[in-house]
Amino acid sequence: MRSTLSLTDTVSRAQKHLATEVDGNFILMSIEGGTYCGLDEIASDIWRRLARPLTVEALCQAMAANYRGDREQITADVLELLASLRDQRLIDVG
Repeated sequence: MRSTLSLTDTVSRAQKHLATEVDGNFILMSIEGGTYCGLDEIASDIWRRLARPLTVEALCQAMAANYRGDREQITADVLELLASLRDQRLIDVG
């Protein structure tokens, strides 16, 4: 079982991946993991922000400011997406 992500973790796109944008949404493939996934509009926004390393906390703050939703729900949703991307080897966590 993988460790839980922390708000203080730094996240960024993995080096070995392929990504293409179709109608504003990304399709990703992990070269190391051999997996692929499609991202919806909000997940694609997160993917764009992961072009540079940032903390999970900073990412959650940016998403909450941009989408003006419930902060706790946004944080939970971001953590869930990041865990999935990590498990597919699409992001690096440090």
